[in-house]
Amino acid sequence: MAQPSASAPDSRLPRYLQIRDELMRRICARAWTEGQALPAEDKLAAEFGVAVGTLRKALEALVADGIVERVHGRGTFVTRAFERISMLRFVGFSLAESGTTPDTATRALRAEVPSPEIAARLNLAPGAKALYIHRTRSSARQVLLSEHIWLPHRLFHKLEAHLREHPVPFLYPAYDAVCGVLVSQAADELSGAPLPAADARLLKCPTGSLGIRIERRMFDPAGAPIEWRVAYLRTDRFRYAVETR
Repeated sequence: MAQPSASAPDSRLPRYLQIRDELMRRICARAWTEGQALPAEDKLAAEFGVAVGTLRKALEALVADGIVERVHGRGTFVTRAFERISMLRFVGFSLAESGTTPDTATRALRAEVPSPEIAARLNLAPGAKALYIHRTRSSARQVLLSEHIWLPHRLFHKLEAHLREHPVPFLYPAYDAVCGVLVSQAADELSGAPLPAADARLLKCPTGSLGIRIERRMFDPAGAPIEWRVAYLRTDRFRYAVETR
């Protein structure tokens, strides 16, 4: 994954990778925010003094890293990560089809020293705190998803007070707006597992029922882990679709 540069790009790299790193640095510095279009390719090529083909190779590298997306006929946009990686895509619930947003309830919100497993997932030093969030997503009073989220407290200490005052349906935009932390990549692992007793009750399943467990690690543009999340849903609400071209 590309590393954002705090200074000039490494001159030993091919020119298109130097441009990739400089564009990454600007995105991390919020020169363009989520959903915003980058300047036209010819303008960027002229700025960097390269052919449009070289500039396109740099953009393709950013697309491969999930940092930007190219929309035919419109341009290149900083990825709306919260839309691309919402866990609701695993549930039989479509925002586009329903025209609604599920109800979000925060059931726990606290700073704590996490277990060694969670600390390792987040690369936390011994004794360092994490912000723990337990949220449910519901529609028509039926819980669709139960999410347990851990974040490095040193990066997200402002988020706790913000969420108490301003509950939000999507966390990833708040990570950026409140804490200045940009989501870049997600790594998901799905498996079947017995539902924990508390989650089974929320999902209205018998104790010991088999459910879908989704484990997620989120990373910033530099590749550092910024979130570990475990979510549970009923097997009869699970949906997974992928299109390969």
